[in-house]
Amino acid sequence: MYLDLEEIKYLLAESVEGLPGWDSHQKLSPPYREKYDLEFIKRTNPRSASVMILLYQNESGDVEFPVTMRVSYEGAHSHQFSLPGGQFEELDISFDETAIRETVEELGVEYENIEIVRQLSEIYIPPSNFLVYPYIGIYTGVPNFTPEEREVQYIVPLDLEAFLNADHEVFEREFSGQMVEIPGYNIGDEEYLWGATAMILEEFKDYLKIVLNL
Repeated sequence: MYLDLEEIKYLLAESVEGLPGWDSHQKLSPPYREKYDLEFIKRTNPRSASVMILLYQNESGDVEFPVTMRVSYEGAHSHQFSLPGGQFEELDISFDETAIRETVEELGVEYENIEIVRQLSEIYIPPSNFLVYPYIGIYTGVPNFTPEEREVQYIVPLDLEAFLNADHEVFEREFSGQMVEIPGYNIGDEEYLWGATAMILEEFKDYLKIVLNL
């Protein structure tokens, strides 16, 4: 299967297909997670954040997107894989602007090379009380990643074709002294991408397969 970035960009921008939403999210949802009424959540005034699935073609012509390993800190999402992104700030004019700004800051890429082509379904993250707005962006050229040291430990480029063909796995993780089975993606060396990031990427996968008629 050959994936052409320009074709993906065009099809995503022109698509009128509905988003899978919870149908996709629930497949990678941890067992303790419930479905939330997002309209109710919005009325509780949660914190807002945006993340970016940034597609680009590498020097070999393959389409990839990066995920980041967060640095260790005192917080709910310490040392986890995530998509580039962060909290909405007052100077941001929109949630997509937040996604671009945070992606530029965390990856060290060029602002003017990023074009957002589609928003995915919002997702609520209870441990940190964030309502997250995910976006699909296209990067012009080959990015030269420079991780923001205060937030990003390292960056892992994922091959899009391999991701579209990958099956998720179930692994064990300890919560409150108990081992819990959680669905996620093994992205190498027994390192798992799970939680809200995996849920967002599962919708991205399902939606892209619909758009590309795969």
